[in-house]
Amino acid sequence: MVIKVQNTKLVPFLVLTGIVVFFLISIAKGLQLVSKSEKELNPQKQITEAKTLEYSLKEVDAATGELRWKLKAREGSTENNLQNAVIKDINAEIYKDNMVVFKLTAPFAKANTEKREIYLYGGVTAIDENGDFILNSNQVALGMGTAIEAEKGFTLNLKGGNSIKGEKAFINEGQTKFIITKLTEGIFKEIILSGEEVTIEKEKNGELIQATITNGGKVIIKNENQNTLKALNIKWVKSGEVEATNNVSYISEGKTFMANYLLLKPDKKVFARNKVIIEHGKTQCFGETLSFENNSVTITGSPKAIQGNKQISANKIVYDLNSGKVQAIGNVRTIVLNNISKS
Repeated sequence: MVIKVQNTKLVPFLVLTGIVVFFLISIAKGLQLVSKSEKELNPQKQITEAKTLEYSLKEVDAATGELRWKLKAREGSTENNLQNAVIKDINAEIYKDNMVVFKLTAPFAKANTEKREIYLYGGVTAIDENGDFILNSNQVALGMGTAIEAEKGFTLNLKGGNSIKGEKAFINEGQTKFIITKLTEGIFKEIILSGEEVTIEKEKNGELIQATITNGGKVIIKNENQNTLKALNIKWVKSGEVEATNNVSYISEGKTFMANYLLLKPDKKVFARNKVIIEHGKTQCFGETLSFENNSVTITGSPKAIQGNKQISANKIVYDLNSGKVQAIGNVRTIVLNNISKS
């Protein structure tokens, strides 16, 4: 009777123990499954798996089927849902008519394979096949085309000792057109340029054809006197002719010309209009139109000259820079004042 009672108590105990063991095993397996899932979904593990020891990208013209550029890198890893890639040790080539026009190297780049855009950075170098073009920039952009765009500061050495420094430059594949933002200095055989927005056009052999400055800039003419022209807008052409508009100031051999329009000819003749001024030593001449040649200035349009304590006005004023004499023609009037304003 006693034995039966003990067996009756043991059965429920064994059942309860079995249930506890089952739940413990289930929990352990669940934790193991969660841990495995977390490892498989770990973003760091995904990035590691997305890395490759060789990365390549190219752009092909959809209309012609011609290769525009191609790129290879030592290492790459994807970002942002596989749309972007960060790559290292880049070598790239830009093509025109199936010929290489630029070769580029860079330590780093970011590429968007969906948009076919790539930015090389960290110290980019671009050269042409002949070594006549050497570009160093903090960043170079490649996109839909065969041109390159230097950004965040660049220096460019060209054939014939020409050089360009600035903030940003768009360069076509033929190296015949440069559109530059914040040009610090452009040194060419004939001139030195600087300005906010500058377009430089040149021949394939390196000869400068034309330079245009907008939003303010300066041209230094490389002669024995290093004549300097400043204006809001300046256009220099291969013949040596320079045209400037808006707040023009031209300094040459001790003379300063000021106007809102000025044309400088290769033979050193100067033509100006709209509030013209010439300053030479202690002489100032004012008017609406000015012409300068053979060291003589002719001013019309309500002209006047100030020399010493004399102010002279007439229909026309001719000033000889060699002798320092002022000739007044037609309706001459002379005023002697102690304090004279140039205005």
